[in-house]
Amino acid sequence: MFRKNYLALALSGCLISPAAMAGSEMQTLIDMLHENGMVSEAQYQRLQSEIQQNSAEQEAKANALAEREKALDARQAELEQQVAKQQKTGVEMVPQGGLAVRSKDGDFETKVGGRLQIDAATYSGDGEYGDGTRIRRARLSLSGKVYRDWGYKIEYDFAGDTLNDAFIAYNGLQNYSFMAGNFKDPFILEQLTSANNVTFIERSLVSGAFDAGRHIGAMAERNSQHWTVAAGLFGDRVNDSGGADDEGWGWGTRATWAPVNQAGKLLHVGAGLNYRDLQPNNTVRFRQQPETSIAGVNVVDTSDLQNANSQFKSGLDIAVTLGQFSAQGEYLRATVEVDNGSDADFSGWYLQSSYFLTADSRPYKHGSFGMIKPTHPLGKGGYGAWELTARLSNVDLNDGLIDGGEADSMTLGVNWYPVGGLRFSANYVDVLDVDGGPQDELEPKVFQLRSQWAF
Repeated sequence: MFRKNYLALALSGCLISPAAMAGSEMQTLIDMLHENGMVSEAQYQRLQSEIQQNSAEQEAKANALAEREKALDARQAELEQQVAKQQKTGVEMVPQGGLAVRSKDGDFETKVGGRLQIDAATYSGDGEYGDGTRIRRARLSLSGKVYRDWGYKIEYDFAGDTLNDAFIAYNGLQNYSFMAGNFKDPFILEQLTSANNVTFIERSLVSGAFDAGRHIGAMAERNSQHWTVAAGLFGDRVNDSGGADDEGWGWGTRATWAPVNQAGKLLHVGAGLNYRDLQPNNTVRFRQQPETSIAGVNVVDTSDLQNANSQFKSGLDIAVTLGQFSAQGEYLRATVEVDNGSDADFSGWYLQSSYFLTADSRPYKHGSFGMIKPTHPLGKGGYGAWELTARLSNVDLNDGLIDGGEADSMTLGVNWYPVGGLRFSANYVDVLDVDGGPQDELEPKVFQLRSQWAF
């Protein structure tokens, strides 16, 4: 009897300490003792009750522990979300050629950009051209994005005291962009390539004469690696006002195709059309300096053409890049519709080439050329990028009784890009022939220099 009571007491102790023995093992032991008569029926029932009570208590404790762990996990997740939110709403400043401030989630960005171009030129040969210097461009801009899909840019030129780009854009659809504001009409290659990135100090005779310029309007464009298309409807320039009369309006469109477009290899063709209604003054003028801007003297000039209803311009362009070598050319034509008279037709072209003496190549994207970033910058084991250039250009502003003049020009140059954003250029311009116009048979020669910083 004493032995049975002792066994029952020992078993109860094991039940009180659940770590001593697992529940299933305890049940097996009790069953064996009961079958062997070591535990009475009353003791067996009491032990069974204690096992069930102990199991319930252990289950309750396990459930409470699980709930506590679940609550801790939820709190940890909440804290992590709060930290992530704080990180996303913070800002960081990123130097990337200029100064950019952007949210860490990339949804918002503002970048400060600009350019400074300082020119000097000396003239020789025929004509009255004064040597001098000039701040050609001194621009500051703010650009960026809002809620990732919306973009904007505003740029002011302090040298020309003019507002240049001022637009908003929607870029939420892949490869598409929709713009409204003041910006360049889509037209020709040399015009749409930034003045920072054109091969020569000044654009060619024909590009300068037939430049479509900037107007207030709306445009849609589609860009891809191998082709682009853009079309826009435009009002007048920023500073133009028709008063009581309607302002002028126009449209422009451009398409490009680059069947070969990879690093160091490019074959590009493009075409552009541009139409302008010439209200309210119904005048138009075509003119151009000899690929320089210092003296301000036009080598060809139609003066104001009166009773002009509209003008229509068209252009074709082609460009090739093979490693360090590149070449491009354009043919442009302008037709002016005149009241009570014959339409006036003008035209021109240019061909140019360049060759890098260093291991560099002209970058291309979305139908135009970008900024040269030397493969081996000065101060980092290299001498920057060195480029030799040559160009022939022509513009013909003679048609019938209109004697604006026809000019041919040759330009030779060298560009040095010590680091990305910095450029130093030297150009020699030889006006080969002038036929008619205000500078008939006068053939100036120009040597000019430019220092440029763009960011």
